[in-house]
Amino acid sequence: MKKVLFSLALTLLAAGSVIGAPRFKELNNFHGKTTIKIEIPASDRDANGGLSIDNVKLHNNGETLAAKKVDAKWGEKQGENRCEKIGEKSGENTTVILEFKKLTLFAGCTLSFTMNGTPVTINLQRHISHP
Repeated sequence: MKKVLFSLALTLLAAGSVIGAPRFKELNNFHGKTTIKIEIPASDRDANGGLSIDNVKLHNNGETLAAKKVDAKWGEKQGENRCEKIGEKSGENTTVILEFKKLTLFAGCTLSFTMNGTPVTINLQRHISHP
């Protein structure tokens, strides 16, 4: 019985650490810039339904770059082009779009930022495929 409870506790802990984490969606180098899209679950919004993304840095090949632009699509459903009013709780995820100077080499690539005051780091290198 103790083993079953311990296994259940570990499973719930593992599931809880994945749920609510910002998730990498896309990286592209179109239009003379590097654009990164991440998805933030609705559960990560603050008590008022807001979301604060600050201090966005891309660490790549020994260089640290600040984001040139940070934008968001609030409450967007997959396959639709619909936005909610900022700060309104819709229960849907937010897509954050980050723009940096155009990069041609990706090595040791990570993204760091603060989300509602909490530091977050995403390892982008594991999502980037090289031919």
